[in-house]
Amino acid sequence: MANLYNVPLKNNIQFTLQNSLLSGETSTITFTASVSSYLQASSTMKGILVVDRVDSSGNETPTKVEYIAFTGVSGSTVTGLTRGLAGSTTQDHSAGAIVEFVPDITWAQAINDVFTNQHNSDGTHKSAAFTNIIVTNASLVSATFVNRAYIPVSQRLFSSVATTTFDWAYSNIHSITLSVATTTLSFANPLDGQSVITRLGQDGTGSRAVVFPSTIKWAGGTAPILTSTASKIDSIGFLCTASGYYDGYIVGQNL
Repeated sequence: MANLYNVPLKNNIQFTLQNSLLSGETSTITFTASVSSYLQASSTMKGILVVDRVDSSGNETPTKVEYIAFTGVSGSTVTGLTRGLAGSTTQDHSAGAIVEFVPDITWAQAINDVFTNQHNSDGTHKSAAFTNIIVTNASLVSATFVNRAYIPVSQRLFSSVATTTFDWAYSNIHSITLSVATTTLSFANPLDGQSVITRLGQDGTGSRAVVFPSTIKWAGGTAPILTSTASKIDSIGFLCTASGYYDGYIVGQNL
């Protein structure tokens, strides 16, 4: 998983190592002056530095350069080191080595990785593909969602039994093949204001019946009569108006 790096709080920050930094050191780097007012980092958003990119005269030292991430800043130290990043190698650095804190290709690549994880190059969101989940019994484990305006499952597919439970916490679309004489529907875990669509399909025999929950309000006060023809589908929508109460709508019949 890609992770963002914090940027420095000021431009063109350069410090020197107070002590030598050995290749196996992963706990602390100490500088010759306080860095706490210049840097930011945390366990969830690290900072990054580069050691020995240049020497004290400003000459590049490509054989010595090392990129290091850190997770903490305190006084003249940074802590929680991850060594040898950005294609560099973990190695020893002498006291007095130049350490720089500047946004670079490592920092920029991290932003790119995070962004392109869920976005296309033009900034639009990538589409996600979801696979239908086939459920062969009517009992589902409950789950809690804070917002169910969109639940990341395309639909739940059921083979009917005498009592079939549609769990609203798992999907807003439920599809069932009616394969017993009478199927009693029940709803689990609805949220006020949540809506679902159910696709009720006759099997190859047809003339299967459905008993809906008694707390559904229908237009005219009567539940719809389902299409009895074999292999035909009726789509019925429901809106949860209060705990355990619903409005029912015919979306389409004899499909």
